[in-house]
Amino acid sequence: MNLLNIPKEWIDKARPFLFNEDLVFFSLEEILKNHPHPRTLLEYLNERRFILLTRILDQSSCLRKFLIRHPTAFEENLPGLWYRFKKKETYLKELEKFSEKFSDVSELLAFYRHYELLRIFSKELLQTATLEEILAEYSHMADALVEYAYRKALEKNIRRWGEPITKTGQLAGGLILGLGKLGSEELNYYSDIDLIFLHETDEGKAGSLSLPQFFEKVFKDTISILTKITPEGKPYEVDLDLRPFGKSGPITMSLRSAELYYESYGRTWERFALLRARPVAGKIELYNWFWNEIQLPFVYKQPTDPKVIEEIRLMKKKMEALTKKKILNQINVKTGRGGIREVEFTVQALQILLGKDSPFLRERNTFRAIWKLHQKGIFSDEEAYMLEKAYSFLRKLEHRIQLKDCIQTQNLKKNDVPFYTKALGFKDENQFWTEFNKHTQRVHSIFENLLPEKKEEKLSPIAEAVITSSVEPLKEIYADVPPWILERLVITLSAVWEGREGIYLSEKEKENFLAWVDYIVDSILRSPMPDITLTNFIKFLQNPTGRKLLFLQPSKKLYETLFRIFSVSSYLTNKIYVSPDLVEDILTLYKEYPTKEEIKKDLQEFKKTKNLPYINLIRRFETSWTIRMALIFITDPNKEQNITKLFEALTDLTEVVLEDIWKELFKEEIPLALFALGKFGSRELTLASDLDLVFAFKDLESKNRYLNKPQELVRFITTHTSEGYLYKVDFRLRPMGTKGELAPTLDYYEEYFSKHARTWERLAWVRSRFIVGDTEVGKRLEKFVEKFLFEKPLTQKEEKEIFEMRMRLQQASKDSSNRYDLKMGFGGLMDIEFLVQYLLLKEKKKIENTYRALEFLEKKYPQLEELKDHYKFFRTLETSLRLIKPSGGSVITHSDLPKVAAFLDFQPSELQEEINKRRKLVRETFLEFLG
Repeated sequence: MNLLNIPKEWIDKARPFLFNEDLVFFSLEEILKNHPHPRTLLEYLNERRFILLTRILDQSSCLRKFLIRHPTAFEENLPGLWYRFKKKETYLKELEKFSEKFSDVSELLAFYRHYELLRIFSKELLQTATLEEILAEYSHMADALVEYAYRKALEKNIRRWGEPITKTGQLAGGLILGLGKLGSEELNYYSDIDLIFLHETDEGKAGSLSLPQFFEKVFKDTISILTKITPEGKPYEVDLDLRPFGKSGPITMSLRSAELYYESYGRTWERFALLRARPVAGKIELYNWFWNEIQLPFVYKQPTDPKVIEEIRLMKKKMEALTKKKILNQINVKTGRGGIREVEFTVQALQILLGKDSPFLRERNTFRAIWKLHQKGIFSDEEAYMLEKAYSFLRKLEHRIQLKDCIQTQNLKKNDVPFYTKALGFKDENQFWTEFNKHTQRVHSIFENLLPEKKEEKLSPIAEAVITSSVEPLKEIYADVPPWILERLVITLSAVWEGREGIYLSEKEKENFLAWVDYIVDSILRSPMPDITLTNFIKFLQNPTGRKLLFLQPSKKLYETLFRIFSVSSYLTNKIYVSPDLVEDILTLYKEYPTKEEIKKDLQEFKKTKNLPYINLIRRFETSWTIRMALIFITDPNKEQNITKLFEALTDLTEVVLEDIWKELFKEEIPLALFALGKFGSRELTLASDLDLVFAFKDLESKNRYLNKPQELVRFITTHTSEGYLYKVDFRLRPMGTKGELAPTLDYYEEYFSKHARTWERLAWVRSRFIVGDTEVGKRLEKFVEKFLFEKPLTQKEEKEIFEMRMRLQQASKDSSNRYDLKMGFGGLMDIEFLVQYLLLKEKKKIENTYRALEFLEKKYPQLEELKDHYKFFRTLETSLRLIKPSGGSVITHSDLPKVAAFLDFQPSELQEEINKRRKLVRETFLEFLG
């Protein structure tokens, strides 16, 4: 069977309608080849039906493939084309009939969608119904598919969990709203569907599940059914971005929760979205409550004040900015100049502004709304006629664009214009472009005159740039800032304004956001590292308490302090993100580092004013002072020169905290002492330093009696509460390391030091220092340490061990060609520390602090003088790195280098050169003594 059986005059009459007749006739042969009874199809065809079939095969790749797979569909589905208008109930009955042929629900829905698309597109081609009627019928088919999927998902979950029953014993229901073009009954042939899922109430159960849990499962299963890829394709793409809280919001929420959301957070753009909301599936009677309590008051009954008009004007301005974004050789018929969105926005804006006083204008459908606005005298006869004609033309063109390759797109590619010229029945491309330009120019003219240009409230160019997502105004103001930073800033702040990024501003917060947006943008773009500043600012905003601080209680002092943090420190941003209440404690900026006595005094005041459990109070106190000290460092023009003052202050703070905890936990005298080693022992703590600690009991009797006290202290320090933890602690420097006892006795220490301690432990214990506890125990241990360190001189073997140990640590470091390990790497801090500790052992002098030890040693060894500067330089780099990176550490990677350089006023290449030079000098000095 082939095309020889088709009259030649039919083929000749079809040819003028076709763009690719070879593909069409090849496809027709494939259909006949696959048809179980090809003669029945040929007998069914007449001239008009044949032309219709060829046009479908020419214009739609998915319908072409569908007919090859299902060659009987054309003659099955076309009878009644002229008079049948199907509604949701009819579609549902037909779905049940087809369900016998499919074991998979998703495959059934995907099949049926294309089966009906074939029929409905035929109506458009034959013009047997208006476009408005065709789109409504296709939308009702989508309603039925969503309903069918929902029912199957509900049945499955009731079988698994039981029926959802409210607190009052009633059967609870879910409601699915269609928005966008589905809501307005104007769904595109190949569009996604915008849905919002709601459930009746949170109060009730479905077996062991709460109602929110149950309906979340139901709706997730509904989505899975609708979006599953099958041999028949995918039923639909589902878009949930218009739901409350957008992408970060829950899949479903109760009607009451939705009411609270729209009352508190609903934005003007959401009024536009909700204007077209329509119940499409589920317990439809719930929609009456939704309409009366949420949709009607939120969309239509708000006061039409200047602020609302201004927001709509800004939405319009944002659309205008979007139309200027062009893709090479393409025009977007939806978002482009004079496109579909301009028609919809014009109509919806007028409905929102006028619908409060005119219920007649509360209409979802764009076609009907145009003529209702005309009846109210808003559009003239000519304007209404022009808008309807333009909208119809653009929607038909949009359908052809989507059907061509069966993808969701609105981009009109200029090299495809010959295809669309033929598909839409124009004689040539000139006629197509004439019609296209006529309609888009008319639409844009009406859109342009929608609102007066005069602003009710003067907004700065920066505020307009953020609200309209347009980077152009900023390029003039900040010509020296790289364009990619401006783009990211505008996109991110626009997302904050629109309620994306997981951030939702109340009306008051939005008002203050606009009031302070110039300061915010300027603070970000004038900072040394704008990208980091923006990231830290957005992170802080993601905490609701942080948002309230910024936008409900704004002040210049607050903003100055916060942007001082945001501009350089992810570490500090994380701290105030976790506990925004800290901010009020750090607003007073100190110019000098506090003394230990000042910290002690402030702790007593803090206890009087803060109503917190002690475990949280002491954490809050420690964090607030750490941030204050970090802010002093950040604002210090002589960071490197004063770095040891920061270390002293942080060490004093840690001592005050541990002394106070000791008193709080141990109400009686305990023969127990706490010693510090490492940076805490040497009074050189920096930001995010671990504490190297060891305990010592007086004797076995006291150890047995108070065995749990050391663990109690460790638990208190390391437990994570709502205020975080106090410190990371390390007890590996105790006798026998991790294998040893947590708190040995003095006798044990004496024996260990004399018989078992290794060479490296002599180095480590140079920096040991009594912190808190029984002073007698402390003094006795200090004597044992003194003896351990200095009774025996260092042997050549031990000197060799010290060198080899340092080399092993360097091999284990993270040094490489593109990163510097400031601590363990070549010529790093450990070179200096090992050398200092070695020389102190040699000179039999116990000085815990590295810098002061260098001051002492340089008198005998003048070549050490420069090590003081190198030590300060590397410790300043390390502290800066810990401020900038949330993870801290002592390793500067290639990507860290520009950030640290910017913070310390270096060029990246200069800083790299300085690091390399100093590492080489440090290593040379180290080898002079230990090589």
